Amino acid sequence: MNEPELTITWHLPDGQTLVTGGWSRLNLLAHADTYDLELPQKCGGHAECGTCRVRILSGELSPARHEERDLMMRHARRFEQGERLACKARPLGDVAVRVLAMIPPDLRDIEETEGASEPG
Repeated sequence: MNEPELTITWHLPDGQTLVTGGWSRLNLLAHADTYDLELPQKCGGHAECGTCRVRILSGELSPARHEERDLMMRHARRFEQGERLACKARPLGDVAVRVLAMIPPDLRDIEETEGASEPG
């Protein structure tokens, strides 16, 4: 792989911080896999389950695409401010990411939020 073009700072559930190189063409889930970080995912990166979500602490990422926005809207009450799906979010520069301590539930098994609105 080419030299990293950016830095990703991972804040892990056990309190550790790991700084890795990164590439704007890879999503955060692929970066986690590259560096053997345990980041849950149950749908193969198709923005269907929501289990790979992370909290973005700083930095710029690719805009949420339709499938990610749709899942976040349908389950708006289950997404906290600043959360994104690692399978869809690509870093555009240096970013800091918090890996959630609790594995989010598979949203395919949960009823959708009624009257959901676009998450903030």
